[in-house]
Amino acid sequence: MKRKRNINERASIIASIFLTILLIAAAPLGAQEKSKTVPLANRIGHSDPSRAMVSKNVHQGAGTLQMQTLLGRGAITGLNFMHHGPLGPKSSIGHHFHTNSDEMFLILDADCEFTVNGRTALLKGPVGVPCSSGNSHAVYNPSAKPADWVNFNVAVTTSAPVTTYATPAAPSGTSAPPVRRGGFNYSADPTGTFDIGDDRVGVTLDKKPTFISTGQLTKASLRPVAGMNGGKDTVFYRRALGPGAFVSNWAFVDHLLIPVGASVGRHYHAGVDEVYFVIKGKGKVYVNDEWAEIAYGDAVPVKAGEIHSLESSANEPLEMIVYGVALEKGKLDVVDVPLTMAKLQMFFEVEPKNFEAFEKNYIEVYVPALRKQVGYLGSKLLRRFPDDFSRKIGSPSTNFNFEMELMFDTEEHRQAWTKTKEHDEAWPKTAALAKAYQWFGYDVVGMDQSDDPLGKRNVTTEKQK
Repeated sequence: MKRKRNINERASIIASIFLTILLIAAAPLGAQEKSKTVPLANRIGHSDPSRAMVSKNVHQGAGTLQMQTLLGRGAITGLNFMHHGPLGPKSSIGHHFHTNSDEMFLILDADCEFTVNGRTALLKGPVGVPCSSGNSHAVYNPSAKPADWVNFNVAVTTSAPVTTYATPAAPSGTSAPPVRRGGFNYSADPTGTFDIGDDRVGVTLDKKPTFISTGQLTKASLRPVAGMNGGKDTVFYRRALGPGAFVSNWAFVDHLLIPVGASVGRHYHAGVDEVYFVIKGKGKVYVNDEWAEIAYGDAVPVKAGEIHSLESSANEPLEMIVYGVALEKGKLDVVDVPLTMAKLQMFFEVEPKNFEAFEKNYIEVYVPALRKQVGYLGSKLLRRFPDDFSRKIGSPSTNFNFEMELMFDTEEHRQAWTKTKEHDEAWPKTAALAKAYQWFGYDVVGMDQSDDPLGKRNVTTEKQK
């Protein structure tokens, strides 16, 4: 009996698992996609020395390398990995090939010996040296101090469709062979990454490099750009590498410096993914409706179509390297998304006995309705000074004693709000508390909003307390 009960319990568990699989498969696609949404703060790779893996003789090089994966495969289109860490004193990443990816070593704080196809030269940092697929490369730190090293690797893809094969079922009466760690791999390609067995220590140096580099990444090499993508003030920018440096869809490497008080405005790329890597300073990044603070060592992935902008911190410039990977080889684009605003100014004549009810209606009825609308940016309710004080300061005479400001990103969204059920419920309640009203519409062509002296606050929750 006990054995039969165990068999029944096992069958029940299997049935339950099978039912769960069916329910997951039957779930709406939107629900599955929503579960994959990762907040911006969790997508950013943060450099953390405690998470770096210590590796010796990397690609048969000399010494040690501490390496942390900041971003992995899939963070942006085509990316294999982005690594960061110190390359030890008198240490190297040995001479090797990749036949299926482009790679670039970036040294941020030292002078290092770079090798491409067997030719070696000492380059002053900060500097990056790309190596396109099929060419050999290496880097050696000849100094007595660690060198701040970054590696970015992008897969070479072809336009031909990838053929996939189903795993055949085991013959009847046999079981599939177990998967053995380190066992025979029928699909392995040892030439994808191929070590030459050369640590590049003590080699003869060329007086001048015979290979492409970013050039020294200093402010002196940057040019000023006023109002970049509609941003504030002047930033400093240079395209260090373009599509011709790569075999893959890797499209560019940019150097960007955002001084205090400046910004790069809202924009997106329909056909380019990007990674923003902070090499100095602090600031903020905005992606769609999210934002995050960023600092040295942070890597921010931005997918094609995502609206993004950048600004420095209040007291430190923000300096970055921008990696761009096109969805289609050589096709680059940028679309600015200016923050255009429309304002509706409404004036109300309200009897004193209805003042409290009118203000409460704004907080409890009108604002909650507005917050459900696409493009709503904010609003204010203002009560005019009493008549005697208004005369004292020279204000003109008017019967209107309340003013409401509604801000939308576009006039189209403001007009759309007037056709919603929320508007049809909120507006009659508001109008019923006023003797008279009128309004004007405006395009916002200038704006300065200093910090609220009381800090960030929500008037709705304040009033409800």
